[in-house]
Amino acid sequence: YRDMILKDARSLGCLARSVEARDEAELLAAIGNLNADHEVQGIVVMYPLRASVADSEVMDLVSPAKDIEGLHSLNLGYLLKFRRFLDEPRGLKCVVPATAKAVLKALQSRPEVRLDGAFCTVVNNSMRVGKPLGLMLENLGATVVKCYDKTPREALEACVRRSDIVVTAVPDRAFRLEPAWVKPGAAVVDVSFEGNVDAAALMGRAGIVTAPDNRIGRLTRAMMFVNLIYCCAAASRSREPAGRVS
Repeated sequence: YRDMILKDARSLGCLARSVEARDEAELLAAIGNLNADHEVQGIVVMYPLRASVADSEVMDLVSPAKDIEGLHSLNLGYLLKFRRFLDEPRGLKCVVPATAKAVLKALQSRPEVRLDGAFCTVVNNSMRVGKPLGLMLENLGATVVKCYDKTPREALEACVRRSDIVVTAVPDRAFRLEPAWVKPGAAVVDVSFEGNVDAAALMGRAGIVTAPDNRIGRLTRAMMFVNLIYCCAAASRSREPAGRVS
């Protein structure tokens, strides 16, 4: 995933580099140095870290002004309040989580998908996908139920069966959603790397379903670079020099 981000950066003419840490102390020091480097406008951390410090704590160590993943508590707070702009008269927009934003853009790109009044099941409760996506959908008038590993399977089935929109992002090869659960005509978005749905089995049943070979990653990376533009714009208006992304 890191290599694909670096490739995207090169194709867009952005100067990007990978910073690797051998241990937790080196990681925290690297984030501090990148925060202080005025030539760096965007920072991406590859989660999960599997360190003694929680991922959620590391998310808050990244400067919110360089948080192109949209995971800092300040940026998530703006999403909770449905705040779109840092400074509306100057056109400075808020940053939101890239993966959740990608799912939303994918749904909004299809005219047959209606968000206002839709019943949605999100099978994920993480800070990167489920929590922010639930807020985004609710902000646009949808009713959202979030399920995760502690949700009884019969409850999960009941939610999926009544859903107009189903988004799943379970990082487990053994987890699968039954095609028969999906409501005819429903939109199904599979964000998982492992594949949570049988796309072929849903053809003719689901209204739309993400392709098994390109679920949402490319669009997520695009949204990350959109966030970078927002961060650069805010930095430029603050008279800070724009530069590279790490």
